[in-house]
Amino acid sequence: MTANETLAKAFQAHRPALTTFATRMIARSDVAEELVQQAAVRALEQPTLPSTEGELRAWLFRVVTNLAIDHLRRDQAWPTDVLQDTRTRALADGAFVAESRLMVGSPELGAIAREHLEVCFSCTSRALLPHQAAALLLKEVSGFTVDETAQVMEASLGQVKNWLQSARAALDARYASTCALVTKQGACFQCVELDRFFGANRGDPLDGTARDLDARLALLRADAERRQNPWHRQMMRLVDEVLGSPGARRAP
Repeated sequence: MTANETLAKAFQAHRPALTTFATRMIARSDVAEELVQQAAVRALEQPTLPSTEGELRAWLFRVVTNLAIDHLRRDQAWPTDVLQDTRTRALADGAFVAESRLMVGSPELGAIAREHLEVCFSCTSRALLPHQAAALLLKEVSGFTVDETAQVMEASLGQVKNWLQSARAALDARYASTCALVTKQGACFQCVELDRFFGANRGDPLDGTARDLDARLALLRADAERRQNPWHRQMMRLVDEVLGSPGARRAP
């Protein structure tokens, strides 16, 4: 097997996880797929690559992480209420509601509540600094140790630990103030609403858990290769409209 064939095989093996990782960084699956494809091109341009499976996996995640961080640096942080604004926009969009009704009962949306919880994580973490979000996903979802995360991000252990601590604190505070699944008084319970609307009837995706950040991260970890479903791909169009409206890009 040639070097290129070995690389192609390894890339295809890791592509689902790389794409899901990038989607959770960017929140848009189409952009994530482009970044992963760029990573493949960069790999082919390298004269030499790591020889072991683990080292090659870490190298691919490093490239995708750097591309995602560069992309986020060119964009602005999202407002923390972007999903609530998107819900309002969705309800006012007759065509979107009609398209959504056509998907009711679709097997592809059988886990819509759980998937929305994961999309919520991506949208909420867009209010974090890019390095904070990347460190949290690499360590808690992609399975890298703190030391390995530092190597992937080419950072010091101190930096990574600080990013992890800051990301956790920010997300804990946000979920405590807005998520109705946590306090039963939060502003947002969209995942359960969608579960009912699409007839999935699986209920609260955090049922039986501590309802904390670690419970959400456990779902992300279990679905580390899940593709964004068709409805959420459509929903991101509305997110773009919300972000493009006057005042939408206010500071979080």
